Parts: sequence; C-alpha cells; structure tokens
Amino acid sequence: MRKSSWILTGSAVVLVTASALTRFSLHPALHQVPDDTRTTFRFEGSATLLNPAALEAGDFSKAFLADLPVVLDRSVEVRDTSGRTAVVSDGVVLRGRDGTELNSSEDVWAVDRRDLTERPVPAGSGAEEHEGLVISWPLEPERRDYRFWDTGTRKAVPARYDRTESVSGREAYVYVVEADGALADPSTAKALPPALPRQVVAGLAAALPTDRRPDAAVLAALPETVPLTYTSTTERRAWVDADTGLSLDGALHQTVLARTTGGNGPVTLFPVTDVSVRGAEASVEKQADEAATTARLLWLVSTGGPIGLLVLGLLLGFLALRGARRRTGDGDGDRRTGTAPSAEPQTPQPR
Repeated sequence: MRKSSWILTGSAVVLVTASALTRFSLHPALHQVPDDTRTTFRFEGSATLLNPAALEAGDFSKAFLADLPVVLDRSVEVRDTSGRTAVVSDGVVLRGRDGTELNSSEDVWAVDRRDLTERPVPAGSGAEEHEGLVISWPLEPERRDYRFWDTGTRKAVPARYDRTESVSGREAYVYVVEADGALADPSTAKALPPALPRQVVAGLAAALPTDRRPDAAVLAALPETVPLTYTSTTERRAWVDADTGLSLDGALHQTVLARTTGGNGPVTLFPVTDVSVRGAEASVEKQADEAATTARLLWLVSTGGPIGLLVLGLLLGFLALRGARRRTGDGDGDRRTGTAPSAEPQTPQPR
C-alpha cells in the first residue's frame, strides 16, 4: 500500500473516531448545567403588601400598599459542581418600580445537572433538602407531569403538563404548579409576628375592601392578644422550551395570609403579601434567543457534527480502498502481458 493510501486510511479512522467521541463524549459533557451558569430572569406585575411605616405610626388607613407596581428578579448561579451534582444559589428580590427593595430571599439547592431533580446534599454546601424540580426543568422536557418543590410550603407538589404553545417562535410546553398549605419558608416566617393585639388586627381588617373583611362579630370574640398562623398559596405557570428545557416565560401568583382560630374554626384575617407577576418581554426574548443558540449547538454536537465526520471518514476510507484495488489491478496486468527480452538477428559471418 502506497503512502497516499496509508494517509487516507489513517484520516478515515481519525474522522470516524472523532464522530463517535463527539456524539458520546462531547455531547453529554455539553448537555448539562454548565459550571459557570449565572442567569437572571425578570418578572413584572403588581403586589399588595403591608406598609411598615403606616403600621408603626398606627395609621391603619394606609396599612396596605395595594396594587403596587413591582419587578421581581430571580437569579440562579452555580456555586460548585461535582460529577452530576450542581450546588445552586436561587435568589429572589422584589422591588418597586423606583428600585426600592421590598423583599428578598435566597435558597441553596443541590440538583442533578441534567434532569434538575434533587441530589444528595454535599457536606458543607449549605444546600437544603428538597424533592423534585426546584430551579428549572429537565434539559429534555416531556409532555408529562413532574414533581416540583414549592418553597412557600416546603413540600413537593405536581407540576402538571397543560398544553403546548409558541413563545417568540419557539415551541414551549406549559406546566402548571399549584400549592397551598401552612407557610414553612423560614426566611418569610421568621419576619412575621406570632401574635398581634386585637386592636391592631381589627385595624388591619378595617383597611381591607368590604368583601374581604372578617366578620365583625368574629373579630370581637377574639382574645386581647390574637395568636397568628400563616398560609401560603402559590400558582406558577412555566413556558419551557421543548428542545432545551430552558424556561422561556413564567407567571407567578403567591399569597401569604394571616389566620387565627375562632370559635367555629380557622379565620382568615388579612393578607401579608399578594404578588402577581409575569415574565418581562425583554427577558422572554433573551431566553428565546439563548434557547435557539443552545438548540443549534446541541444539534451540531449530537447529530450534524457526528454525521458529517462519519460520512467524510467513510468517503476517505472508500477512496483509500479504491486506490489500493486500482494499484493491485495495474500490477497484475503488467505480469500478464510481460515478454522476454528480444534477440537481435545474427548476421552470418563470412568464412
């Protein structure tokens, strides 16, 4: 075999090997949560909150900041990775449209880098135990229900697949998450009073719209110091890119209510927070662009690249084999048509 055939054959082997490595090594390495992930998604909407300044001044007529325009920024950052586990910081900041911070919280989770479900908490990471999805959706989402961790009640609830829609030109699966129960979020619960004077409770109730006020007789029957409990109700909707699992859009309605126990059972007194937001247009467009870029990259390393390398490798292998056969055939033809050296006629010599 000539040198050119060796080169073609070697190149073919390299390309076929590169095809396999791209599909089975490079693709899995890329198709997971990167260790440098840092994203922020912005929501916009309105909120009804207690007004601390008015409460401190005893002005119950202004006890609530009702329908306040707000922005909510959710930031997700990978702090550390080890194998399939990523330790992720999940921060939420609620601000008024003027930039004033109204509320904030931060959780740390240990999640699987591919399906985003819970992973064993690494020692010293500060991550919290949880079940199911919590920060996002699997990188290969399906049209089915999942389990989702509700941070308000600290329990896993169904994330129900609802329908498929188009978001900024991307196919998206829509999931609905609903949770209701006792408030268990420590960062929120520790900031709320375990009890209030009946006079304060009555003043807060009087500041509510008429159709949302507790019954006056029930309020009058409460003790001088009213023990309080709190409930959290959350409804989420997520529009998830069908190809990459990136969240394209989202809607959140979360309410925390103060309650107590009356003579005939639980009594809802007043809202502590009532936040209703939807993904900001700029964030939705940014997520759609990132999903399109990610989808192209994943296709290149999972399908386009491996197939291209494989086809090119097979073509070079075919050319090498064809060249080798041609040279073998030429050699056989020379041997079949070969003749003995010609003899010059001899002239008789005179005697």
